[in-house]
Amino acid sequence: MDGYLVYELLIPLSIVLSLVIAFYLNKYIIKLPAGTDKMVFIYRAIREGSIAYLKRQYKVVFPLMVVITFAIFAAIDLPTYGGMPYVSASFFIGTVMSLLAGFVSMDAATKANVKTAQAARESETKPLVVAFRGGMVLGLMVVALSLAGVAGLFYLYWFITGIEVREIPLLIMGYGFGASLAALFAQLGGGIYTKSADLGADLVGKVEVGIPEDDPRNPAVIADNVGDNVGDCAGRGADLFESISAENIGSMIIGATLFATAITIPQLKPYAFGFIIFPIVARAVGLIASIIGAYFVKPKEGEHPIASLRRALIISSVLAAIFLYPTVTGMLGPHSEFLYIAALLGIVAALVIEAITEYYTGDHGPVLEIVESTKTGSATTALSGFAVGLNSTAMPVITVMVVLGASYVLGLHYSSLVGIDPHMGGIYGTVAATIGILSLTGIILAIDGYGPIADNAGGILEMSGMEESVGHVNELLDAVGNTTKALAKGFAMGSALMAALLLIQAYVDVIKHAVGDIYNIVSPSVLIGVAIGIVLPYLFSGYAIRAVSRAAHEMIKEVRRQFREIPGILEWKARPEYGKCVDIATKAAQKEMILPSLLAMATPILVGLILGAKAVVGMLVGTTFAGAVLAFLLFTSGAAWDNAKKYIERAGKKGTDEHKAAVVGDTIGDPFKDTAGPSLHIVIKLVNNVAIVFAIVFLMYGLNLLP
Repeated sequence: MDGYLVYELLIPLSIVLSLVIAFYLNKYIIKLPAGTDKMVFIYRAIREGSIAYLKRQYKVVFPLMVVITFAIFAAIDLPTYGGMPYVSASFFIGTVMSLLAGFVSMDAATKANVKTAQAARESETKPLVVAFRGGMVLGLMVVALSLAGVAGLFYLYWFITGIEVREIPLLIMGYGFGASLAALFAQLGGGIYTKSADLGADLVGKVEVGIPEDDPRNPAVIADNVGDNVGDCAGRGADLFESISAENIGSMIIGATLFATAITIPQLKPYAFGFIIFPIVARAVGLIASIIGAYFVKPKEGEHPIASLRRALIISSVLAAIFLYPTVTGMLGPHSEFLYIAALLGIVAALVIEAITEYYTGDHGPVLEIVESTKTGSATTALSGFAVGLNSTAMPVITVMVVLGASYVLGLHYSSLVGIDPHMGGIYGTVAATIGILSLTGIILAIDGYGPIADNAGGILEMSGMEESVGHVNELLDAVGNTTKALAKGFAMGSALMAALLLIQAYVDVIKHAVGDIYNIVSPSVLIGVAIGIVLPYLFSGYAIRAVSRAAHEMIKEVRRQFREIPGILEWKARPEYGKCVDIATKAAQKEMILPSLLAMATPILVGLILGAKAVVGMLVGTTFAGAVLAFLLFTSGAAWDNAKKYIERAGKKGTDEHKAAVVGDTIGDPFKDTAGPSLHIVIKLVNNVAIVFAIVFLMYGLNLLP
């Protein structure tokens, strides 16, 4: 194990380097000019609203977190580990770290909003740099916090418990559960908040009254901009924090199984420890590659902003591929080049999914088809956008399945040459592929963070009366922001699908010695589990979208009331009551996120206790695949509707019947792409994490009512 010291040192090195650079970028952003007094006033209102929302959210999450911590202690730590709070403590820490990741993401974005707006008044290229650096703070902090939490707990438990190293990953599995729970509240609550405000602002302001987007006369406009931060920044930060944390822990559980075999094989014995710690070392390597790639975001005058961001992504991908070679071959022993190829396939899959998402959501055939459909009204616009979403599901899923199958075969070749169990070798091939796709998380998060920062910058410019002076730059930033947010959601879903498949295998590893044949898919318990798993994402999405509808209903009534009872608003003679709209969105988000969140968390526990541990395998498979397909449908159709609206606006057709039809399509797509869709990323990992944590409970107390 001492031979891995050089590799292990990469972990603290990447964490410290990330934190130092994030601190520097944060200072850089703070020192930039903030613009006019009115711009600063609007920025402060948005920031204060964002912080107030997160504080309210924490008041909901913390009591639930404490209850679950004690439940895990009583159900798992007390009977299994003699009352030592290993799993419950890791759950508590994972929840806190995930909430912290969300807060850091929101904090970085709100600081960069007004600075990006001011930069747009100075040049065409500077706002891209400022917005990206704000997003880079988000990306570096989230990945570094995840790595510090997983690696820190692993080494801490290893040193203080005296338990065999191969058992340690099971002690930290609560960390992934905690991260999933906090991420779901952050993403779902933030999505309900932002879309209720957005729908209220658009349907009354743009469609009924005919005022522009982000017009300061709209009472819901501040709530709308707050929502961009709490949904797209805090929510996405917690989402990908949870993805990489869960993937690391699931991979380490699988690696621990291989460790037990490798120490008995002479040619693998020196590399046995590598199977366990390779996932966290590879995460450090990917983080370093993202840091270097980010340096190349240097847009040139006249160059489309997306080109500079794409250049950084490609360079980060190439560097990750280069850095992973010595990492894989040095840590995993002879013939591990097969596993390296699997990791390369993961990187390629990330880029392919990005390209597919960009095709369906950029200014290409699918979006242009929606634009054409607006000429015949809202109904055809809605149908066209939904059809785009349906069609978009095939290629991303096929891409992931091709990589999954190919990486499994590569793992089989590896296992045949080194003498380990073929199936476990194949599974570790899929581990390598998942590590490859998630090695780009840092740079993807930075690109994603650009979107809401640019959105809010545009809102600040319009509300402060500066839009006309920066019209072209603002429209360009906004269009690129829509694309980057869609790309990040495609990446998040692709990586979530790969990570969830790993977590299913990790769960199987935990229970297989107790339940025997778990691969009999025609057994009644497994089939019922599959059916329940398929239904869960649809039921969850229904609750999430209905929550937005109910909250938007209240928001619309309030905006109409203010326009009706304060007539001076539209004549610029009276100030809207922004605070009332912020309060409506906040209360709705806190109330409406509880039921769907508890549904996602309770379902695997109920299935495990009633039908047994084997039935949970079926439920996990059903939820993973149904959730992934539904998520691709939801966020792709939503982004396509949004960009069709933006395309019409750039063509100078605001206020036309075509534009009104496009706005209706966009409002239908809002809860699709920003509430239900991204929340499903988390649901499919949450159910897997819950299953892993409570597997021992299912084995001890499950009723096993069916075979």
